[in-house]
Amino acid sequence: MNSAKVAKVEPKKLLPEVYKQLEAIVGQDWISEDRAIVEGYSRGLMVPTEISPKHAKDPTVLPACIILPGTTEEVQAIVRLCNRHEVPITPYTNGQMFVTPTTSGTVCIHFSRMDRILGINEKNLTATLQPYVSYNVLQAEAMKKGMWNGGTPLATGICKVSSQFAGAGIWQTDLKYGTLSRNIVSVKMVLPDGNILVTGSAGQPGTENFWEYSPGPDIIGLTRSSLGTLGLVTEITVKLHTWVGGFSFPEDVGHPSINTYYADAEEKRFDRPPTPERHRIYWLEFPDYDSEIEALYKIAHSGIGIGLNATGAYSLYYCSQTTEMTNQRAEKEFFFPWNCYVMLAGISSVKQLEYEEKVLRQIAHETKGKFLSEEYKPEVLDALAPWSQDCVRHVTGMRMCRGGWSGFVIPIGRISMAKKHSVIWCKALEELGETHITDRGGCGSTPMIYVVNRGHFMYSETDNYPQTHADPNGLDKVLEYLIYSHTASIKERIAGMGAAISAEPFTSFYPEIGPNTDLFLRKVRNAFDPKGIYAPGRRVYTKEEFEKVPMEVVGLINKHREKFSLPAVKAE
Repeated sequence: MNSAKVAKVEPKKLLPEVYKQLEAIVGQDWISEDRAIVEGYSRGLMVPTEISPKHAKDPTVLPACIILPGTTEEVQAIVRLCNRHEVPITPYTNGQMFVTPTTSGTVCIHFSRMDRILGINEKNLTATLQPYVSYNVLQAEAMKKGMWNGGTPLATGICKVSSQFAGAGIWQTDLKYGTLSRNIVSVKMVLPDGNILVTGSAGQPGTENFWEYSPGPDIIGLTRSSLGTLGLVTEITVKLHTWVGGFSFPEDVGHPSINTYYADAEEKRFDRPPTPERHRIYWLEFPDYDSEIEALYKIAHSGIGIGLNATGAYSLYYCSQTTEMTNQRAEKEFFFPWNCYVMLAGISSVKQLEYEEKVLRQIAHETKGKFLSEEYKPEVLDALAPWSQDCVRHVTGMRMCRGGWSGFVIPIGRISMAKKHSVIWCKALEELGETHITDRGGCGSTPMIYVVNRGHFMYSETDNYPQTHADPNGLDKVLEYLIYSHTASIKERIAGMGAAISAEPFTSFYPEIGPNTDLFLRKVRNAFDPKGIYAPGRRVYTKEEFEKVPMEVVGLINKHREKFSLPAVKAE
């Protein structure tokens, strides 16, 4: 028996006097360096560069402490103290991505106490929220007043509106309402030096909070998608829109029980919600990729509908109640490879629904699309029942039956660009090998496509689902998928890989973007955060941080750059 002792992994502690001063700001109940709390409050869920170090027991990703402020003033005091002592900070809300520390001795500011809707303005159609307010809470309160925010991501109970400001902000009803970025009125944020910045018209003393712009540069544009590296959002004001779906959201037909889950799933006792009032959802299949693309263009340009998306592999695990069902449906290709769903809303009247349905049916006829119905593939239409509400508010997908989701490739472009994306993804699958059968979504079938702003552009998404319990190397493979896809997209002149989020190691290793966006972002970082306390190295490296990137990462990226005839990148 091996009696060798395994070294205990310990996070770097704060100086006792610094910890005491932080405790004085929030009170002893709202700060902790207890190991169990530190572990539980700091886990990243999706990005391999965060998950792999956790698996490897790298102490760098363990915060020194977790602190839960309750007000903007407390956040400001925490930041000023950390700035004075040059202690790094990372913000944390839903914990999906870009949340774990990037260096030892980090203070993790968890916003779970700041979870209130501060106000809903029914005349100006806006809502002001604290950073921990999730999409479903915002919708529930706004819908009571005949309004909603215009869209949701695929996880409304988890996703916070403020954290999507720091990231992408993709919605399922982007067709009409655009992404979150087009629905922001203002943000209040604490800068790394502790000063408070308010954007939009509210940033001008005595002016109402109604407009996203104000004299001077576009600060929202500069700070959006900065991953918490330029400012910590403590309030966000978003636009609201007219809602005609009812003051209370329709209930699902039932709720699963742990004790009888499999029987409940077999008997279809849940995941079958009705659509909201004056809303309809239509599913179409197409004979080939070109027909799907043509239909997406025509539907988008026609002016009908509020949501237009293709689902790809998402339907496999999103609409399956067990992992076994997901895998079986993937093997049998249960869902047709070329499809889309369209959500219509009778905002002005019920007659609007009738008219828009006629337009949709005409477009389907022109593009050889077939509607799923009680007569045509009723079993597939029945299986897609969870989407009846989830394209408006995410209510069933929390039970997504999939493996770990640890890699996502989301380029942006014209609708037809999805085909280029599929070519890249197929080559990646061929060269690297799949991590799970559901990786095939986007190769031989449509990727997940979100059509935005009447077809001005779209997001196209493919993902990896490594079974880390069965394949410990799965996360390494996911990272290589991201590098491969990113490099190929640069070569093919595809924009916005990763939903247009700049994050390391991709920012500094791909100077073709911008070009030299990395150099610009370094200057921005130095202007906002000269001491480098906000998640240092998350969005862009300093020259010194760049030089410390592990050689295996440098080698892997440059290997793929060479594969696609791009020059190697060195720290300079």
